[in-house]
Amino acid sequence: MKNALYIIIGVALLLFASCGRQQQAKSAVKDFVDQQLRQQDVSYLDFSAVDSTRAVTDSLVQAMRKRVGGSVQYQERTGSTLLHIRAQYVTEGDTLSATFYLDPQTMGVVAYKKN
Repeated sequence: MKNALYIIIGVALLLFASCGRQQQAKSAVKDFVDQQLRQQDVSYLDFSAVDSTRAVTDSLVQAMRKRVGGSVQYQERTGSTLLHIRAQYVTEGDTLSATFYLDPQTMGVVAYKKN
């Protein structure tokens, strides 16, 4: 009985932590997009679940940053693992989709790619 209670509490804590991380990631992406599209209205349609990846190397980050170009302010990467979340949003009548890669410690956008 005591072990079952510990398991339930552990699962509840994990769910709570992942929901918090999901909200932090959404907020970071919204702030980033709003900063890049200052003069445009943006409506957010959908966000995927946040997941982690180690497959994005520093060279891929640099390639994504170069492809986007411009004067985008990115967060520096602090570890080998990144979080990723896909967002669909509407701006100026266009529906856009992009995948955002975030640093898990700072929840700042490290790179993104348009889908």
